[in-house]
Amino acid sequence: MNTTATDPEYVDQVDLTRGRPVRIQQVTSQRYLAIMPWGQLFGIVPDPRQAEVPRALQYLSTAQREQAELRNEIQRTIQGTKKKANARDYARYIAAGLRGDRGERWATPPFALWLPGDMDIVRFKSPFGDDLLAYMPFDATGILVDAETQHLAHILLQEDPGAYGLVKTQVTTRLVSVEIYHRIGLRDARQIFHDRNLLGVIPNKNVALAADSSNLATDITFALLEQVVIPESAAGRDVPLERLVSTRPRQLKATDPEWMTLSSLRAFVVTALFGRPGFDKTSGPLSELPAGCTMEVAESAIAEAAALLFRTFAKHFDERADTVIAAPAMLAALGAVVHRSMPWAGEPRRSIDQLLALLSDVSWERDPKLWDGSVGKATTSTRTGAPMLSLAGGIKDSGSKTAAALEDPASPRYRQVRGYLGAAGQ
Repeated sequence: MNTTATDPEYVDQVDLTRGRPVRIQQVTSQRYLAIMPWGQLFGIVPDPRQAEVPRALQYLSTAQREQAELRNEIQRTIQGTKKKANARDYARYIAAGLRGDRGERWATPPFALWLPGDMDIVRFKSPFGDDLLAYMPFDATGILVDAETQHLAHILLQEDPGAYGLVKTQVTTRLVSVEIYHRIGLRDARQIFHDRNLLGVIPNKNVALAADSSNLATDITFALLEQVVIPESAAGRDVPLERLVSTRPRQLKATDPEWMTLSSLRAFVVTALFGRPGFDKTSGPLSELPAGCTMEVAESAIAEAAALLFRTFAKHFDERADTVIAAPAMLAALGAVVHRSMPWAGEPRRSIDQLLALLSDVSWERDPKLWDGSVGKATTSTRTGAPMLSLAGGIKDSGSKTAAALEDPASPRYRQVRGYLGAAGQ
């Protein structure tokens, strides 16, 4: 019999057939504290490194794959980041404590464990009040919303305890404190990750934005991920935008299948809200919307414009390694151009059809003759000596110049980015 967390049944003995028993203390209706051997926690939270190896996922069980996908939605990456080195340093610190080298002068914080599944909670009568016991399902999996680096450090110790002057049982039987977050959704778990990590080892901008659901611009950005549907050439069908936006790396590699990062899409949202003044708002929190704009109106209007824009120029986004359309400064500039079509923008406004017509003859190729001085800077390949375009300039440096090139017929760059064709104005 499964019971709710707020109304557990009374029992007088432990039933080991119901799951792995863990004694817990309730803090709130959705948060509990527990003490358990680290080895038991490892049975619930597998090695996070396997979640970052796509080829390894096919060999996992369905539950393990679901755990890995949720983990990747929340946590920062390990490979190619300081997190991997930090875990090795952490492992040496924990090993020194377990060996007794540090006396009592060491400590590790609690693990913060999110359990998307259910716990079977019962209670016992005791002289000091009711004691709670949770039966963890034998196949339970969870995600750490804090202390994953500490978890990885323990895994390193377990893999090679001798290298740290330990034996394996010192690692697996070490008692650790665990905060268990139960009956909350992915959005809440992301927020806990954000709040618990932002003041510690600060996540990169993309991870921080993905986690912070208390930011208005981020809320709208996540709405776009779900509402905007666009064609994906690789899949040969329409897919939600979230399939083509990376919520983890700060920068995409040329071989990555996604079109853009979350922070780039958010910059598009901010400038769509505020126009060119939004270039200075793209890197910070956003707590207020423009006058005359509500969340409902903003989500609807920006989603409509984004869908038409991304569908119309999908081919160029697919070929982003050879075009400029997905550069962060370009996406911010496109947002500023889109702003003129938003219902809260000042006059004169342009219709969505006029917006698409304005951009229809832009040459998106990554060519220095077209884009030098706006979204990029002409340079020379150190390997081949051929001319090339560097997109190293940031949004604040290049956004305004790029927006002028896209929409201002009086700008000399307006003709330049259209291949010197002297395209007609709006």
